[in-house]
Amino acid sequence: MSDDIRDVYISRVVKGRSFVDIGGLWGTVNEKVSVAHRHGASSLAMIDVTIEGGELWDLFEKRMNSLKVTGFECVSGNVCTLNDMRPYDVVHSSGILYHHPNPFDILRACRRLTKKYLVLSSAVIPTTIVNEFGKIDVPPSGLLFIPALNEVERQIMTRFWLDGGLGAFSKVWDYDLDDFGPWYFLPTATTLTNMCDIAGFRAIEGAHAGHGYTLLLEAK
Repeated sequence: MSDDIRDVYISRVVKGRSFVDIGGLWGTVNEKVSVAHRHGASSLAMIDVTIEGGELWDLFEKRMNSLKVTGFECVSGNVCTLNDMRPYDVVHSSGILYHHPNPFDILRACRRLTKKYLVLSSAVIPTTIVNEFGKIDVPPSGLLFIPALNEVERQIMTRFWLDGGLGAFSKVWDYDLDDFGPWYFLPTATTLTNMCDIAGFRAIEGAHAGHGYTLLLEAK
């Protein structure tokens, strides 16, 4: 059994159920379609904003072939605007919520697609971040709006993230509401859980892993 908490949660609920992975193409090996297949999902699908025929789709299909996963569905499009998609028993989404300028649009789309369970993972922040550059305090009910960080806060966050969040805290981004590359919001785990509650999910369990927080959610 994998020690990835996302895999653990998926393994608990996916057997005999339909499964879709939202936004799992980035990095290719981060996809969870193969995990759902391994644990007995009845059907498999991937939804990603990458254009049809793009290199990431090709890499994904090659990976599925190498793992002997067949019969999966590939859907190219923005999950927030795919209004004609059928719902799935189990939905997984990891690492996309904080890339969207309107995170409730993502959560609403997840709720629309979820018949039973959602496994949601997002980068989060603790309530206190302190290092040699200074200190940031955020209430449990709060979040950071990345575009508004001042220079000192950017330095604090870059050091806290160690790898600089792939440049997420620099000033290089030219923010555009149609661009899902930048980071926009980093919530606390409490805020993330309550956002999911408002969007129509009940939290069954949650766990931290590095800078991320993963929730096993049930549709209300």
